[in-house]
Amino acid sequence: MKPNIPIQNINPALQAQIDRAFQLYHGANDKDALKPNIKKVLRVMDEQTAINRYTWSNLPNGLTGQMIERILYYNGQGMFFYVPELKQFYFLPYALDGSIDIYGRYTSVKPLPFNGSTEAKKDDKMHPLAKYITELSREPIYDIYMNELKPSDLGKYCVLLSDYSKQRSQTTIPRQQLNDPILDVMADCIPFMRTALLSGTGVLGMRVGDESEAPLVDLASESIDDAALTSKKYIPIVGSLDFQELTGAAVSKSEEYLLALQSLDNFRLSTYGLDNGGLFQKKSHVLEAEQEMNQGCVGLINQDGLTLRQHACLMFYSITGWPMWCEVSENVISMDTDMNGVVEDTQEPSEAPVEESNEG
Repeated sequence: MKPNIPIQNINPALQAQIDRAFQLYHGANDKDALKPNIKKVLRVMDEQTAINRYTWSNLPNGLTGQMIERILYYNGQGMFFYVPELKQFYFLPYALDGSIDIYGRYTSVKPLPFNGSTEAKKDDKMHPLAKYITELSREPIYDIYMNELKPSDLGKYCVLLSDYSKQRSQTTIPRQQLNDPILDVMADCIPFMRTALLSGTGVLGMRVGDESEAPLVDLASESIDDAALTSKKYIPIVGSLDFQELTGAAVSKSEEYLLALQSLDNFRLSTYGLDNGGLFQKKSHVLEAEQEMNQGCVGLINQDGLTLRQHACLMFYSITGWPMWCEVSENVISMDTDMNGVVEDTQEPSEAPVEESNEG
């Protein structure tokens, strides 16, 4: 149990020169933030991977490929729809606004604000435009619209898009939530590696005379796991020996943690269907056949997301006449698909406006 020093008795403690131990015990150590800060970096990296693996072209004004992918990353799904009164296309998360059909699909949906309140309470001051949009209702189409297109159809139908194929539920778990546990384990590897480099023999316990002296060692270390994560070599133990080894085994070399981090990152990349070195990588030279076998069928995962996006583009064209499109990023496939001499994704301006695309 942590010692509790009442505020009125703090002066004797300071006079006894245990203020530094008191600070350490209550977590006033910059090293404590090592894992959370590393995880922030990993989260940014994971989001960049997710939103840049596909390239959108010829999008309507007001929409960008990164915004579409960002909504899919944090919400799992979204809807393309048009507001005739505002003459503007939108892509936003959605919620059920009616019943379901025989396949469990939504027959009517309503848009929701992205990173905003999903429902306006009585005292909420929602932006007028957000409030207006969230009161709209649209009928989703699930295949290419084959009927004769009418001007009124623009404000009637919508196209739903999921980041990956749905399971039983019509609600898709966001990729950010799915990959967060992977990032959490990855964030452990660098602090563990740092501890191995600092101590070499693992976490040790230093003998103290009694429990009152324990704060003088390092009161912030409450367990072996915490000590390792925060790169602390000593935790307080009451005993008769000067040092007691707590790990019970030899500490792994720093390269073992880096290999674990690399394998976890390969696993993360495989969830997006991107090429990687496989879940298990040999330390020695890897043959080309072994590399291909390690990568497995990640192409099928990437194709799953691409198929959903391209099918959404075709349905969108069938009700709006707007020919937007989605392809795999050139950086992913390492090919110059647009033949501009550089392997990079370039954004081109939109072409025909809505009025021209719906003539006839």
